[in-house]
Amino acid sequence: MKNFELTSKSKELAIKSINKYKKIIEVAKQKGLNESDTSNIINDMLWEILWYDKFFDVTTEYRIRWQYCDYWVKIDNKLTFLIEVKGITIDLNSNHIFQATSYAWNEWIKYVVLTNLKKWRLYYLSFWKKVDYDLILEVDLLEDNSSSKILDSFKYFHKESFIKWAVEELFLKTQAFSNKNIQKILLSPVILKKIQAELKTLTWLKLEVEEVEAKIKDLIAK
Repeated sequence: MKNFELTSKSKELAIKSINKYKKIIEVAKQKGLNESDTSNIINDMLWEILWYDKFFDVTTEYRIRWQYCDYWVKIDNKLTFLIEVKGITIDLNSNHIFQATSYAWNEWIKYVVLTNLKKWRLYYLSFWKKVDYDLILEVDLLEDNSSSKILDSFKYFHKESFIKWAVEELFLKTQAFSNKNIQKILLSPVILKKIQAELKTLTWLKLEVEEVEAKIKDLIAK
């Protein structure tokens, strides 16, 4: 699967803007900005870094029944994902994503962004009898001194990423490499017999398949 890349112009502008906002985020962190002030900064970042038109793509305080979502983002006039904002001093947790998924449930939107300005999390929602969510990506904008390295991950929040279905591909990739899938493959009869044969070639020992399975389970548990 080929990795998604922003266009040269988008990448250049994004790196420049990340440099600018890293300084702003540092100050915001020192001042301990509340949720409202944090949200004001995010509103500008959506345009300057991620290229969402603040007039036509972004709706603030979007009403869903009796609740209000912080941001609702549209692409080609279609509701695409919502953003739940927390103050920069608040550590993001599972209660926050639960709140956001309750908004998305009412509109059947499968992407949710949770952020406190410093950290950005992207979730994929699945709707069955209940809402299940998977964390696709987490980015800390102050974690690395290199804005280019930050953009390697933050690019998936960019408008181009949603337009080109890069987020969908990223989700499928994370699912493919999930621990559950890897464990299922490693413990499948075909793979166990293959490992048994390779061990015999290396050691001249004919181990039982059950012994190989027990060892792999032990390694997985660690």
